Parts: sequence; structure tokens; C-alpha cells
Amino acid sequence: MKSTLLKTTFSVLFVTIFTSGVMSQGLLPYQNPKYGVDSASRIACAMNISLYSEFYKQNNYKDALGPWRKVYNNCPDASKNTFIKGANIYKNLIAREKNAVNKEAYIDTLMMIYDKRIEVFGGKGNVLSYKGSDLYSYRGDKVAKEVYTIIKEAMSLEKGESAAGLITIYMQTAVSLYSKKEIDGVEVIGAYTFAMETIDLATTFNKNRVAKGGKYAERAQKELENIETSASNVEALFSESGAATCEALVNIFGAKYNENAQDIEWLKKVTKLLNKSECTDVPLFAKASEQQYKLEPSAEAAHNLARLFLKNEEYAKANGYYIEATKLQEDALTNALYYFEWSTLAMAQGSYEKVRSLSIKALQLNANDGRPYLMIGKAYAADSKNIGKEQVEHNAVYWVAVDKFYKAKAVDASLTEQANELIKTYSQYFPNKEEAFMFGIEDGASYTVGGWINETTKARF
Repeated sequence: MKSTLLKTTFSVLFVTIFTSGVMSQGLLPYQNPKYGVDSASRIACAMNISLYSEFYKQNNYKDALGPWRKVYNNCPDASKNTFIKGANIYKNLIAREKNAVNKEAYIDTLMMIYDKRIEVFGGKGNVLSYKGSDLYSYRGDKVAKEVYTIIKEAMSLEKGESAAGLITIYMQTAVSLYSKKEIDGVEVIGAYTFAMETIDLATTFNKNRVAKGGKYAERAQKELENIETSASNVEALFSESGAATCEALVNIFGAKYNENAQDIEWLKKVTKLLNKSECTDVPLFAKASEQQYKLEPSAEAAHNLARLFLKNEEYAKANGYYIEATKLQEDALTNALYYFEWSTLAMAQGSYEKVRSLSIKALQLNANDGRPYLMIGKAYAADSKNIGKEQVEHNAVYWVAVDKFYKAKAVDASLTEQANELIKTYSQYFPNKEEAFMFGIEDGASYTVGGWINETTKARF
């Protein structure tokens, strides 16, 4: 019975090889030089391809391994599938292996499969992408230097076809190497620039695929989502790496300013990076921001300039750009931030009524931000001497100021410590009980603070 089954199995394999195994240039396996140096080795190669392929289809990777190895060692030119399926076989073995030594050996073999595939079938950029990604997945930061080199070469070759996840790994390894002092800050900035340039290429490539339609359109649309995520990851990794020093950024981008002064996207990238790295006081930031606004007036550009001139105490210019920024900005939360910052400018100018009006606009756009309440309270306190004629009227202003500080921490718990400090500071200036009594003001009574403030509060001593 067993003998009959074996004969039947080999008969099926034999028929499969010689009736349906039409290979390149119409050659049968025993005629194809890619299968071996002579007919016997070619037939053996074809038999082993058929054997491991059957096991592979059944997800029986352990039994597929033996005949696969014979194909890999004796006739690697026969098919690219030898390397594609071989990589999958070893990934499965790696996932199942409990012994650490064996697992490392399997990983080494997987890397060797990728190298051999490049040697036999080319496609270096694509294959290096798989190699770098898998190596990082299995061995992590301890092989960061090797992975960084592999992926950098892959991205250089693949350009717009680089996978989004690969670009993120590239930046992760760069930051890891910097943290271990294996590369310097200039290298990290170069890695960031290269990563973002590759993201731009990949975005264009996949948008074109989507526009053309066809079988790749859906995959390209999904990849565009992945690219967006990768861009955010790269930005975050770079900004948190510590490599983005002002001096380094100026050295990198300052030298390229003249050749890119008319490139709006380049200017946006530079101003965004300098802003994120808190380098708004360098001349390059001002120059790039003003040029950006000149080429393309936008809320972001106006905001950059407003902050710049506020910091430089050029208040008239700052005020003008805050007007433009809030006018052009469509996002409510972002605009709330603009109005809050603008209120700090008004405070610096001693325009206390304007502080309140700008803070109210900020609160209308973002009711969960308590900082505008702090600003209003500070504005009230700062102008207390101008409210009323009597000292008790001046001091009563601190009641409404402290009301705002309480409101701030009620809205935003993260401000509790700051608000409590302000409450403690200004509560000591409340009206004296005896003095207030002389003006008919009793504890707990309703009291309206006059002047431009015109708010009602509760008397307390």
C-alpha cells in the first residue's frame, strides 16, 4: 500500500514537471540551463521546487525547508520565488523558534537570502528595504548602524517608491545612533532632510498612481495615509532628538537660502523647523519668514512674524502681523492660540482693555484653555490704580482679578499651581474690612468694580 502511494506521488510530480512546467523561453526543466549544468541536475532541481512548493502551500514550512535548501544551493537562478518563498519560510521559523542561538542563526540566513537574491535577480533597492526592515524588527537598536546604512542605500535607490514605514525606521536609527554618540548632529539633520525629501517623492509617486487608477490605486491611497503618519513620526523624532540645535540648523539651511529663496515649500520647511526648535531669534528665521509671507501670505507665516517681532519688542509690527494671522487662520483652536499670544502683546503695551477683549475672543474659540482667564486677571490687577478714586476701590479690583484666577484653574487643572500662586499673591491686597465698612461694603455683599472693568463680584476680606 505504502509503495503504491509513493509511486503515485512521484508519478504526479513527474507529470507536473514535464507537462505543465513550461519555463523561460519555452524550455522544459531538463532543457533549461538555469536548472543546472546537466539534465539530471535540472530534473532534480525541478523535483525539489515542486516538493517544497507543495509543502509551502500547506504552510508546512519545516518540511519545505529541506528541498528548498537544495534549490537554493544548487539552482538559485531557477526562479525568483526561491528567494521570496525562502524568506517567508525563514520568517516563520524565526517566529516559532524558542532557542535564542537557533533564532539568531535563522536571522543570519534570512539576511543571506536577501543578499543572494540581489546577486542573482537584482532589484537592490527593493530587496534592501526588506532586509533593513526585517533586521531592525528582529534585532532592534543593537544593529542600528547596520540598518541605518542599509535603509539609506535602499531609499537612495527606491526614491519615491520607498515605503513609509521604512522612512520612519531610517529616522529612528539615526536618532538612536546620535543618542549613542555614533553620529553627530549634522548627520542627524542630514538624515532628517533626506527623510523629508523622500517623503515628498513618495507622496508625488503615490498621488500619481491614485490619479491613474488601476490595480495599484487602492494600495497607493493607503500608502498616502502611511506617508502622512511617517512624516509626523520623522518630525517628532527629529525635534525630540536634541540634534536640532540653532547653530546646526543655521549652518545647514543658511548656506542653501539664496538658491531656495523662491521655493515656498523649502521656506515653510525651514521656518517650521526653526520654530519647533525654538530658534526664532536667529536672523535666518526672520529672513525666511518674511520671504515666505511675501511669496504666499498665510496664517502660519504671519504668526511666525508676529512672534518674531513680539520677541524683539517691535510691537507695532507684531500687532500688524497678529491682525493678519487671525484673519487668515481658519482653524479655531489655532486661532485661539493666536489671540492668546496677541493678548500678551497688549499686556506688554499696557493696553489692558485690549488684553481682555483679545482673551475673550480666545475663550470663544477654545473654552477649555484657562490661560486667557489668567491674562484677564493680570490685566485687572495691573490697572487697579486707575479704577475708582478711593483706595478701597483700587483694592476691590483684586476681588475680580482673583475671580479670574479661580476660573482659570476650574477650566484647566494644569494651571492649578500657577493660579494658586496668583491667588495667594493678590489676595493680600484685598480691601481692609474696617476701611470697606466705612464705605458701606459688608463681607459677602455684592460689589461692582467700576471703570472699564465693570464686573460684579462678592466682597471678602
